[in-house]
Amino acid sequence: GVIKPDFKHTLPKKPIFNPYVDSKVYGCVHYGIMIPDLPAPHHFLACASILGSSGMRTFDIDFAAQAAGPRQMATISHGTAMTSDHDFHHYALNKSIQTKKDGSLLKFGEDVTISGVYPNYRLQSKSDELTVDLKLTATGQITWFAKSVLYNHLSLLTRYEGSIVSQGVEQQVSGLCTYEYARGASPFNFVNKIIPFSKKLPWDFFSYQVIDLDADTQLCLAHCGILRYPILTAAYIRTTQGVSRGIQGSVRFQVLSVEDEPVVDADGIHMLRPKTFRWTIEDKDQEYSLLIDATVDTPWLYGLGRGYLGGYQWQGLKNGQPITGRGYVEYVDVR
Repeated sequence: GVIKPDFKHTLPKKPIFNPYVDSKVYGCVHYGIMIPDLPAPHHFLACASILGSSGMRTFDIDFAAQAAGPRQMATISHGTAMTSDHDFHHYALNKSIQTKKDGSLLKFGEDVTISGVYPNYRLQSKSDELTVDLKLTATGQITWFAKSVLYNHLSLLTRYEGSIVSQGVEQQVSGLCTYEYARGASPFNFVNKIIPFSKKLPWDFFSYQVIDLDADTQLCLAHCGILRYPILTAAYIRTTQGVSRGIQGSVRFQVLSVEDEPVVDADGIHMLRPKTFRWTIEDKDQEYSLLIDATVDTPWLYGLGRGYLGGYQWQGLKNGQPITGRGYVEYVDVR
């Protein structure tokens, strides 16, 4: 029952990532910039936004849609391990968000700005807790997670360079990150009203993770479920030298332990977040054999849909040799 797609990893003919704020077809658009291994005390960076709403249990945040309705809502969760108190913001899409159709500008109030066109982007934010100014350069390597008429989701292997300021301390940072874009059809294009939780599309589990195996190699990991049944467990490898492919073989995700008490969001949804988990990956081409034992060691940020974002340390084996590192995790469990 596990699907492991492997699409042709090529860019669209015109890599323009439209926000579709007025579209009658696409009513949910996601932009994300994620860094898995910043130096302490930040450890990771998340910038995960959704324009509109999906109609899915995992991603609709109903309390944030009360004012403008789910089609005209925008959310963003942006921060590091140092910013757990003020990471989530929601807006009326038609009032507080500035966009351009070519995707060259996304401005979330006065909080966060993503600008530029492929292959050069910029992430800027400023708050009392965190100031970010990063230049992002796509390497040309792309991963397709989904590719269909109703839903597309791609990820660009990207380099970042710039500064992060927190508590008066400025750090110069650089390395690999990922730039994400997804667009999907939405029921709220027809009726801009909140759907009861029980009537939303029953996607009830989602985890997406990013690990840099070395300075030139990035691993993307995904596990998704519908009605308590896993429908996707997949790993994707890409390198700055030109490799970009889904790993074909055995990919397994296990949550080993969870927090003692569930967290409850503003909609009253209870969620048990993981403390430790494991990935076991065996590539049929015998190029990658990976065991990853992870321990979440940062505060969680709220707001990728109903879920949470965080960082973890991991240890394990790569082709039989010990290896350690850091990872970035998105986690939503509403089963």
